[in-house]
Amino acid sequence: MSQEEEAAVFRLAVRHWSDGNFEGVLALLADDIVHSVNVDALQIPWVSSAEGKPEVSARLKLIIDTFVVDAFVIENLVYENGEIRATVLGYHVHRKTRERLDVRVRFRVRVRDGLIVRIDEFLDAAYIEAFERFVRYLEQAAQQAI
Repeated sequence: MSQEEEAAVFRLAVRHWSDGNFEGVLALLADDIVHSVNVDALQIPWVSSAEGKPEVSARLKLIIDTFVVDAFVIENLVYENGEIRATVLGYHVHRKTRERLDVRVRFRVRVRDGLIVRIDEFLDAAYIEAFERFVRYLEQAAQQAI
C-alpha cells in the first residue's frame, strides 16, 4: 500500500470512532493488533494496553461504555519511517458523572495490508490520572448521598 492509502486507513478509523461506528473501527484492526498505551501502569481500565483483536475490542468497548464520544478529530498527521504519526483531539463526556474529558492524543500507527497492526498511544498521564480520581470521587459522593 502507498503512504496515502495507509494514512487513509487511519483517517477512516478516526472518522468511524468519532461517528460512533464501533464495528467500522473493528473492521480496520488486524487480528494480531498490538495497542500500547503509555499510561498503562496507572491501572485505569479504559486506558490500558491490549494485544489481539478480542482484547483490543474489549478495551475500546470499555471506552465507549465509559464515555460519550462527542468528536475525535485529527489535528496533525504525517507519514514517517513507515508509520503514521498523528495528533488527535478527543472530546468526551463521562457517562456517569457528565464531566467533560477533552484530550490531545498522540499516535504512532502501523498499517499492513489495509489493516491497523500496531497503535502506540500517548496521553498526558497526570491529566488522565487526575480526571479518573475526580470522577471516582464524584461517583463515591453520589453513592453516599443515596
